[in-house]
Amino acid sequence: MLRERSLLLQRLLFGADLALIALAWVIAWVVRFEVLTPPQWVPLSQYLGFLPFVLAVWAGVLLVSGLYRTRRAQRLTLVAYAVARAVALGLVVSLGALFFYREFSFSRLHVGLFALIASVLLVGLRFGIYTVLRRGRQSGKNVRRVLIVGAGKAGQRLARAFRHYPWMGFEVIGFLDDREGAVEAEPPDPLYPEVVERPDVLGPVSAVASLLDRHAPEGGGGIDMVYAALPLSAADKIQEVADACARHTAHLCLVPDLFGLDLLNSRISDVDGLPVIHLMDEAPLDIRQVIKRTGDVAFSLAALVLLAPVLAVIAVAVKLSSPGPVLYRQTRMGLNGQNFEILKFRSMPVDAEAKTGAVWSTKGETRATRVGSFLRRTSLDELPQFWNVLMGDMSVVGPRPERPALIEDFRHQIPGYMLRHKTKAGITGWAQVHGWRGDTSLTKRIEYDLYYIQNWSLWLDLKIVVMTVFKGFVHENAH
Repeated sequence: MLRERSLLLQRLLFGADLALIALAWVIAWVVRFEVLTPPQWVPLSQYLGFLPFVLAVWAGVLLVSGLYRTRRAQRLTLVAYAVARAVALGLVVSLGALFFYREFSFSRLHVGLFALIASVLLVGLRFGIYTVLRRGRQSGKNVRRVLIVGAGKAGQRLARAFRHYPWMGFEVIGFLDDREGAVEAEPPDPLYPEVVERPDVLGPVSAVASLLDRHAPEGGGGIDMVYAALPLSAADKIQEVADACARHTAHLCLVPDLFGLDLLNSRISDVDGLPVIHLMDEAPLDIRQVIKRTGDVAFSLAALVLLAPVLAVIAVAVKLSSPGPVLYRQTRMGLNGQNFEILKFRSMPVDAEAKTGAVWSTKGETRATRVGSFLRRTSLDELPQFWNVLMGDMSVVGPRPERPALIEDFRHQIPGYMLRHKTKAGITGWAQVHGWRGDTSLTKRIEYDLYYIQNWSLWLDLKIVVMTVFKGFVHENAH
């Protein structure tokens, strides 16, 4: 019954979306040709004649966009993002079709207005639905009763999320855990800082079948969903829960307790229908990655052009300070362990590492030339790396790349060291602006690098760039 009702609502929403698409098409014509002053007036009938094709294109786009998957627990911001992505795809397909339509030229302003209005209407519809559902669920209507198997960190965090966002409509009736009386409340975390009482453990995991028997949804007031929040090592218990749910109508969801692992860009994909959980991966390509790369290219180009006089002066100073080339090329490890040649202004004599080999620079460094020492203290020796950014080997912001010879030791000494290579290396980074550079704690540096990767956003990048301007160039640990 729940699935049939869900399918009916999805179909109604799909029909409403198509109606709003048609309405947006007409409103865009009114704004373009009635409100604004067009150079040439085009009758509405011309655009209405093309509307069936527009609806056919957008019907396909909306169906493949994933907008109609059941996501009771999804936030409105993510829904708005999904709508924007679907509208962008529909716009590309529509413009491609209009390019081959030669009967008359469609107004580009109309198409732009149509995309904007369609986005507002589709998001507005969902906002209205969310508002109605939220009020209903907060008053006890359309609520799903949930049983959580596993009262560990994952299970308790899941329960806190359900309580923190009551509009989701989930009511946790209790937990099952083999520890029973030994289970204690997990401490508050940054996401859900409110204090939570000790979990209400109803019995061991083996009691799942009898509990589902006593609380059958068909009788009313039963268990609608079971969340198995267990570690992957508990495969036998997960199977026991799955077998019990297979004999009932309760939905089963798996929430693996992976808090003991350093997760980076975790996500779920499928290989020919087989679900695959990515625990440690590079960030998937999305619009944010495109924006970051576009910003890297624009920023590095501007830096190389605007700083050209400074670069020229430094190049002359380096050349006069000691024999040898102006630029120093050194192999570093970047994204996914790929090596590349990093560029720096040469700060040492050519044969400085002939005897020592690859070593870290330390405070009181004596190998650098007088000019090189100044360049290091002010981080000006790093400026040529904007060329590495332009070539795509690096980003403006990211973990600092290290030499492969040194990494061979670090990877065995520092837990999680290689995880920093799940994103592009950067000229500046979260660790650097907090002073973890030069001959400082490598463990703290990795801690800050992993924080950056796990919490990356465009705003965090912008914050790091601003922090670099004020306290990232000259620092006591730069040598």
